[in-house]
Amino acid sequence: MRVNALLRLYPSSWRARYGEEMEALLEQRRVDRRDGVDLLRGALDAWLHPPVPSVVPFAAALAGGGVWTVVATAILVQPVPPDWPGYLLEITPLAFVGAICLFVAVAGCLLRAGEPWRRPDALAALLAVSGYSAWIAALGATVAGAIGGAPLAAAQAVAMIGTVFVGLGLIRRRDEPIGLLLIATPVTMLVPSTGSWLVFGFGWTAIGIALLVDRAGRLETPGGVGRPERA
Repeated sequence: MRVNALLRLYPSSWRARYGEEMEALLEQRRVDRRDGVDLLRGALDAWLHPPVPSVVPFAAALAGGGVWTVVATAILVQPVPPDWPGYLLEITPLAFVGAICLFVAVAGCLLRAGEPWRRPDALAALLAVSGYSAWIAALGATVAGAIGGAPLAAAQAVAMIGTVFVGLGLIRRRDEPIGLLLIATPVTMLVPSTGSWLVFGFGWTAIGIALLVDRAGRLETPGGVGRPERA
């Protein structure tokens, strides 16, 4: 089995730090099929859980928080608040963009939470991915005039519950600041009040800042030490 070909599957940052050491270690033994499977699994984990997180999740969280703050403000300045779930037709396209940003941010937080094949994390992944997919689809259908408020509210609720589960996964791995924010922020969207949307936008902005601070701290730590433990 060609070790070099398997090691090339790893991210360049990983190869720069561990590649020569790993290659020298594997050259001292015969690499069998089981070793090949372990190397493939390790490559997948290296891509999914880099020592220094990508800029995408915190950028998406900041963008989503900003969008929802604008959406909430547009609703609050209306003379008469709209019926629950509180969407105005003219700001629904903006909400659609905001939901996509939050989906990306939640996906990044989900990767922090643990291995997706473990049962609690699999449940969080299922709820979050299905909820946000349904929410985005419902917002798109609302823009097109195809559905009403009830399906949209239901999809939104599932997305928020999925986010709470992702936050619980982070807390289990001692990633409390971001985990607590992921639990508290989506709960506000389950409250039938337009003012809660403003809190929701502020909450996601806080999550984006927390992710940014966490990433900056890991960049200052050699080798990304200080990453939350995975149980």
